[in-house]
Amino acid sequence: MQQQLNLNREEKKIVGLAALGGMLEFYDFIIYGIFSVYFASQFFPSGNQIISIIESYVVFVLGYIARPIGGVIFSHVGDEHGRKKVLIITIVLMGASSLGIGLLPTYASIGYAAPIGLLVLRLLQGLALGGELPSTYVYISESMPQKRGSGFGITMTGVNAGLLLGMAINQLLNFSFNAEQLTAYGWRIPFIFGGALCLISYKIRKTLQETAAFNKIHDKPEFPLAYLFKHNLPQMIAGIATTGIMSSLVVIAIIFMPTYLHKMLHIDNRLISQIMPIAMILNVITIYITGRIANHVTPFIILRNLIIASAILIPISYCLIDAGQIAVGVIILAILEGVAAMIIPYLITCLFPAKIRLTGVAMSYNIGFTIFGGMAPIIISSSIQSGHGVYQTPLIFMAVILLICSFGLYYAKRHSCDPIA
Repeated sequence: MQQQLNLNREEKKIVGLAALGGMLEFYDFIIYGIFSVYFASQFFPSGNQIISIIESYVVFVLGYIARPIGGVIFSHVGDEHGRKKVLIITIVLMGASSLGIGLLPTYASIGYAAPIGLLVLRLLQGLALGGELPSTYVYISESMPQKRGSGFGITMTGVNAGLLLGMAINQLLNFSFNAEQLTAYGWRIPFIFGGALCLISYKIRKTLQETAAFNKIHDKPEFPLAYLFKHNLPQMIAGIATTGIMSSLVVIAIIFMPTYLHKMLHIDNRLISQIMPIAMILNVITIYITGRIANHVTPFIILRNLIIASAILIPISYCLIDAGQIAVGVIILAILEGVAAMIIPYLITCLFPAKIRLTGVAMSYNIGFTIFGGMAPIIISSSIQSGHGVYQTPLIFMAVILLICSFGLYYAKRHSCDPIA
């Protein structure tokens, strides 16, 4: 068992490169959610501040809707021509679209072309991420099948560090600029910075090797997506349902949380910028620890315990936020998300055979994120705008997600293609 915990030099290189690339690409994607509070009114002018936020999150959701499309396109490429090719293409696309958002003129300068341009660039981000993260998950799973707990733990620590990087940039900008400066131009800095960082990741990823599992495939289906729907539909449904807990927690606990705290609970932005990085540090530590545990415990058992813990701790966290213990409540949510961020990618790679693994993982992951994660800010913001409770609404939403995830876990255990899981 000790051998499973230790990675050799080549395996450390693989997870290190995958983690760095995933971190940069996830950073580029999530900073939209973090900084939309500053630029929403510049692209969607409205007399109602919450309405502007909702409109900006419609574009946020469209980025998620593009993810399954990107998943279909890039998973076909990955199952036909290799995982490495997808990892290189997507990092370039993500970097270019992030840089474009950072340089995009506002509504006051070019009128309706501004929100349209934002929409197009956000769709490109969604297409890129739709192929990027599933390819990373499959690449790690196939590169170290006997050490997936350690591999996913380190990789997902790096990927979620992209969230931490976004939070750190947010804190730095809040200390460097006042609210007017951030709204005027400061929000552009993280997008331009992210686009530049992607160039570094592109050069690094060119050094990766193709996985042995892909090279051994001799019976590739002509149309992987059609084969998936015909032969592995139960696995895909299980993957979509289980992804719900990861996608909803990452959006509610991390991406949407700064907007929720500031605009709906009227918490000072400087306090938020101090709380969120601390929560994210504990989040990435949790991911790493969960990866170590996953060397000894199956992902099904870990997910079952996560569902139970979430049913207990999520209501407690919102009670703490309501009582003014904001940091404690947010940290609880971030720790729960850390467990989900590690175990869900591991679990869904166990559901599909190698010849359609990337297609299956991409469809499960992206559809799950679109339905359960992408819609979360709009559903919660719209419900609160309609007069529903500002604390009760997220709780009801998460209760539904946990129920769906429970059914997904049941079917995943029955239909997994991987005996190790």
